[in-house]
Amino acid sequence: MNLKNKTKTAIAGLLIMAMCLAACAHKQKENPYGPVVEKLGDEDAYAFLDMDYKNYVMVTSDGLYDTGTESQGAIYCTVYYYGKDGAVNLGTIMSDGTAYPISFSGDGIFAASGHGIEKYAISERDNQLYLKKAAYVAYDEDGNEHYTSVTDGKEMDSSEEEYEELAEEYRESQIIHFSYGADGCVNEIIEY
Repeated sequence: MNLKNKTKTAIAGLLIMAMCLAACAHKQKENPYGPVVEKLGDEDAYAFLDMDYKNYVMVTSDGLYDTGTESQGAIYCTVYYYGKDGAVNLGTIMSDGTAYPISFSGDGIFAASGHGIEKYAISERDNQLYLKKAAYVAYDEDGNEHYTSVTDGKEMDSSEEEYEELAEEYRESQIIHFSYGADGCVNEIIEY
């Protein structure tokens, strides 16, 4: 073999090794939640949410029910995100009853009650779950409505219109489908 062929062979070998290493790294990155899934109990179901984040958001719940449109919905879930510190438990989100299943959109996870809607987001920089936006209605003893809202941690007086805007976002969001196995666990936003 001459020097030119040895050089081509060496370069080809290095390229193949680089591609193999890249493929291994990519494959490992696709399921960074494996250790979390392994620790789930028999009653725990999970879902991966395809949102506007670098990685999937993982949610788990052991309280599934049939929502009427979704047979594996939940009113509460624990949220995990894979960031610089690995897969981290960010906390729990909870709705107030089966009329308000946990749902998601590209930029938030929703919980609701008869008197409020909350939209949670993840700070990828801090690897933390936070209340991005919320709207609430309260009634005084005379039945008069009082609206408040929270935006990026600041609570303020609000209006019925702002409440209805967030309620519409919640109605248009997608109910999370939980699964007891890998089949069907990825939730993507469905465009109608």
